[in-house]
Amino acid sequence: MTAAPVAILLISPTSTEVEEMMSVIKKAFGPDPLIEFCFNQPNVPHPPKEESIAKHLERIGPILGVATWYWVEDPYTAKQNIPWGDPPPGVNMPCYEASLGALRRWRANYFSEQGKPFAYMALLTIVPEVQRKGVGSALLREGLKKDVDRRGLPAFIEASPAGLGLYKKFGWEEMVESTVNLRDYGGEDVECVTVGLVRHAGEKETSKGQPDV
Repeated sequence: MTAAPVAILLISPTSTEVEEMMSVIKKAFGPDPLIEFCFNQPNVPHPPKEESIAKHLERIGPILGVATWYWVEDPYTAKQNIPWGDPPPGVNMPCYEASLGALRRWRANYFSEQGKPFAYMALLTIVPEVQRKGVGSALLREGLKKDVDRRGLPAFIEASPAGLGLYKKFGWEEMVESTVNLRDYGGEDVECVTVGLVRHAGEKETSKGQPDV
């Protein structure tokens, strides 16, 4: 596919922009079995939309499209290592702890041992209609250039197997993997894999054999 021209605008989000971002997230992840099973349990009340938007505005700071970075200045601080805060109501905690929680704990241990600041890219979502047209690459390239590489920081991200090609293109290395079958937690017989990747300081973008997203 031909890459579409992408313009990056660094903004401080408004309530309307956060609401749009949340809509993009929902569309991009779609019927992901792990996300649905962990975070969308039936018959559990969820906070009002306005409350969720207010929390996003409080937490996320400037965003690049729908890309959210956290700068963890002190890797020994548990709160900074879990920037999203505690899981919201409705989360299937046993499944979460075995999957995403396992990667969270690995990240905290790994960077505490390093003892240096790092960047945590907690979110990258692209509207399905424009995936594989260079939008994800543009967001990553801009975020890495402006802050991560400028400060000489390592970076961490969690990804599904489908996203590995994009992140490896930008120098991320597979470090840890969690695999859960939802049937073990009361769901359907679906195996879900999530990979934790680290991009060491000074890594460069490559282009061989990697998809443009």
